Amino acid sequence: MIYVEETLSLNPACPETLDTFVEFAREQFVPVSQRLGARLVASWFSNSELFSQVTQVLEFDDMEGLKTFRIRASQDSAWGGYLARLEELAPQRRSRLLEPLGPIPPETLHQAIAESQRTPLGAYFLAVLEVAADNMAGFMAELEVRARDLPIAASWRPLAFKRNQVIDLWKGPV
Repeated sequence: MIYVEETLSLNPACPETLDTFVEFAREQFVPVSQRLGARLVASWFSNSELFSQVTQVLEFDDMEGLKTFRIRASQDSAWGGYLARLEELAPQRRSRLLEPLGPIPPETLHQAIAESQRTPLGAYFLAVLEVAADNMAGFMAELEVRARDLPIAASWRPLAFKRNQVIDLWKGPV
């Protein structure tokens, strides 16, 4: 699996813009992205870097699936309409590629999504960790041992640059 994490800074930064974005994402982004081959697997709102940010994570089977999505999206008028409206709502955006962190396989996230669809969990927590560069192997070995006992739904790390950063999505009360 490969993931694209998009961080969108909403403008103006206010609750009304967030409400507008959520409705817009439900009506346009989700159906169009699904039709073009992307799976929205996580989305959250935060004020961690700037006030009023939305982060969404799209999942693809592999790099070829991402490439196919981008080609299809570039030729799709509905995707063009989505991007035009997105430019109004979130003119400042950034994205990066993520890969699953070995001890927490993608199937764990898929199970959490299915469980949440049956019985909404209500709370997920995000943890962003910086592992000491020379300790990543030890961190992964410890996570491998403890993974079954932790309520982690997903664990990713960037494909480039901050390779020692770990992004965990925890489910339920921690």
